[in-house]
Amino acid sequence: MYDIDCLCTTIVQFKMQFGNSIFIKGEYKMKTMIKQIRSVIVDVPIKRPHQFSTEIVSTKSFVVIQVELENGLIGIGEGTTPGIWWNGESVETMQLVIERYLKPLLINQDPRNIEQLLQLFDRHVRANPFAKATVEMALFDVVGKIYNAPVHQLLGGLYQDAIDVKWALATGDADDDIAEAKELVSSKQYRDFKIKAGKYQPVDDAKRAIKIAEGLHGISSIGIDPNGSWDKLTAVRWMEHLNDAGVDFLEQPLSPLDFDGAAKLVSMKKVPVMADESVATIQDAQRLVQEKAADIFSLKIHKSGGMRNTLKIAAIAESAGLACFGGTSLESSIGSAASIHAFGTIRNLSYGCESFGPPWLADDLVKNPLEFKEGKVIIPSGAGLGVELDEMKIEKYRRKKERVTNGVF
Repeated sequence: MYDIDCLCTTIVQFKMQFGNSIFIKGEYKMKTMIKQIRSVIVDVPIKRPHQFSTEIVSTKSFVVIQVELENGLIGIGEGTTPGIWWNGESVETMQLVIERYLKPLLINQDPRNIEQLLQLFDRHVRANPFAKATVEMALFDVVGKIYNAPVHQLLGGLYQDAIDVKWALATGDADDDIAEAKELVSSKQYRDFKIKAGKYQPVDDAKRAIKIAEGLHGISSIGIDPNGSWDKLTAVRWMEHLNDAGVDFLEQPLSPLDFDGAAKLVSMKKVPVMADESVATIQDAQRLVQEKAADIFSLKIHKSGGMRNTLKIAAIAESAGLACFGGTSLESSIGSAASIHAFGTIRNLSYGCESFGPPWLADDLVKNPLEFKEGKVIIPSGAGLGVELDEMKIEKYRRKKERVTNGVF
């Protein structure tokens, strides 16, 4: 027998939480439709200059978006790139694409139909994965808030609730990098590291990387990332030396287009070769597997157009017996939260991640930054991304002259 009083009480509780609209056909769906999308560009300082292969930076730029529903719920997303040199996108192009091309496709749409919306994006806007990933992030955030569930549950549930983080050594000086790493290890902040290379000639880069690896031998694991700046002859020549120095992986040593060269390095069976720029799409992943041109895939939600595509790429790696690594575009706690929600669901994430963006920045864009503890980042358990936008920080770091004014908040 059913308890009528209990049933009535349950109905009242549902009405209090969701309103009467949930009991009216079509009404609740209407109130979850997308009403507005707003965007802003912010420039946030970083704690110390960071050396990439082509430039040194002291600030990090982001495009932050808010997707607002008819019922008042708001999802947030963040777009950023290492630089326009990485894949041709910038925060300015992302904002333009979002405001002018993606926004009209989204208004009055149900955010819960994420896969349909992603297909709509691809039909109307070629490429621009960073812009698409920014919007997808906000969609997952607001859908998580609709169901009061963290994004990782929407993606299949966690395989691990905390992920090892590799800190990037990028001062540009070998001795300074060694000193920084030893300090971080002794303070129990980080245990593992990645060396940013590519600024100097390939031979000089290799020698510097070996010096750092030898200086940290027995203390931590070390990977090297030349950002595709080495040539095949140099990489082949130094693979044995890198292996002897204890280098854990070599990330994107060659041009993203040099699949034959990457396959040659993999065949040497010395230092594991990690694909980054060369594995942006699902088709890239399939080709790398077919040509045996990678041992590890570096996953980044922005370069692949979002979390859904990233998980598809991870599945291809798993099917081929390859490992994965959680890469970064140096996001704040917004983008980093999205990344680790996805990374935490991946079974073959054997090399941890490098989602160190929040502590790398001099300030954050949320009220509750991600938690880092003894070399790990903790995956948020709150609804959606599990982080709350700090409007005061947005105002503080807002770029004075916006490239796009329509919908800017």
